[in-house]
Order: sequence, then C-alpha cells, then structure tokens
Amino acid sequence: MEDEKPRAARLFEIESLRIAHGEKVVLDIDHLEIPAHSAIAVIGPNGAGKSTLLRCLLEDARHVRCHDEPVGTRARRGGIAFVAQHEAFSTPLTVMEYVLLGRYPHLGWYTRPSARDREMARTLLRQFDLAELAHRRIAVLSGGERQRAAIVRALVQETRVILLDEPNNHLDIRHQHLFMRELRAFRETRQINCLMVLHDLALAASYCDYALLMSRGRIEAVGTPREVMTEELLSRVYEWPIRPCRLESGGFAFDTFAAPGR
Repeated sequence: MEDEKPRAARLFEIESLRIAHGEKVVLDIDHLEIPAHSAIAVIGPNGAGKSTLLRCLLEDARHVRCHDEPVGTRARRGGIAFVAQHEAFSTPLTVMEYVLLGRYPHLGWYTRPSARDREMARTLLRQFDLAELAHRRIAVLSGGERQRAAIVRALVQETRVILLDEPNNHLDIRHQHLFMRELRAFRETRQINCLMVLHDLALAASYCDYALLMSRGRIEAVGTPREVMTEELLSRVYEWPIRPCRLESGGFAFDTFAAPGR
C-alpha cells in the first residue's frame, strides 16, 4: 500500500459555518481548510461575504479553529492581529501611542511599553513612511496615513496570524506596493500568516500564495492565484469579462474590457 501524503499544515479550519439574515445567506461553508505559512487573498464581488468571513475567523469559536484550537482562545491571548476595513480613530492618541497599543497583549498589568517596544514601533513607522508623524494626533492624519498606522499596529503585535480587511483601502499606488512588499518580507523573516480581503486582483495575484474566491456567501474556489484567477472563473463570479495577463515583470494585470451589449 502506498504511503499517504503528509497533510499540509492548516492555519484555519472551518466546519458547518452558516449565517443568514432572513432568507439572505451571508455565509454558507460546510468545510474549509486554509493553509498555513502563506499569504491568502480573499477575493470576490461586493456582498460575497468576505468581511463576514474575516470576522468569523477572528471570533467564531464554535465553527472555526486556528492552529487546531478555538479562535477565541488564540485571539484573547493576542495571537491574532486584526486590521478592520474602517478603523476608529476618535481617541486623542498620537501615532506612536496608537501603534504601541499592539504591544499590550505582551505586557503585564500596569506595565508600560519598553525601550525595545518603542524601537520596534519606530522602525516600522520608518518603513511605512510615518516616522515624521509619530507625535501627531492619529485623528488628524489623512485616510491613507491612518490606514498605514493601523497596519503598523498589527505588525507591532508580533503575532503569527494577521487578518486584514481591505488593507489597501485609502492607500495610493506607491504605498499599496510598499505595504505588500513589506508584508512579504515579514512572512519570510518571521513566518507570519496573512489572510486579507483584497479588491485589487493584480495585487492579489502578484503578492499572495493562495486565493480564496467567494460569491454569495459561498466558496467558489481555493488554490494558487494561477489556479483560481482564471478568465472563466473570474468572469462568471464577477459577472463581467475579466482576462488575466502575465506581465514581463512577473506580475499580473487583468483586462476588464466592456461586456458585449454594454
């Protein structure tokens, strides 16, 4: 008898997850395994359930396990960092104070961030072009600057699992690629697992190891970008002609030409 292939390491495992509001199905997943040691892009049209899935991966201990333990247990220990699509920035904190919130899961009662914590924060602020804004109030920054600060806060948490809901929202082209490159470097040096909702298909295909394609609350396909982001699958799910193109640089572009009769 042939030896069975070793089972790939899992980041998340979902069983029998169903959410509905009346007759509208928001999520319907019988079984899903999300691989570890990778960056996964969650893609799909508006209303596909992408953000809801991310919230379940953070909070639903009944149906979701992370590294073979309930997600709630890991999240409470600071083992999962989360960047929401619309972060709240109403607090009177400076950028440095806000970023250092990511260190608090590692601190004891009444313990303040150490010199090492502050140096880590300063290093990441420099990498994301925020060093000169460290002492500005977070609430007065632009949308893109606040978004980058939220990403730095998550990275400062020093966790192996980061969930990001549209992290490139508000970012200009340069900072979109800067963020994706820095995230890739973190994955390689710190073995970070990243799962992010992305609307930019080119960024998802160029920087992520896997893609998870959703439609109407269900999983349409999971695999490498080359396997999932095909013309047939994307055009059907987005209900619009989409043609993937491989660039000489090694990246991807997607031709969204006008649909017939439009």
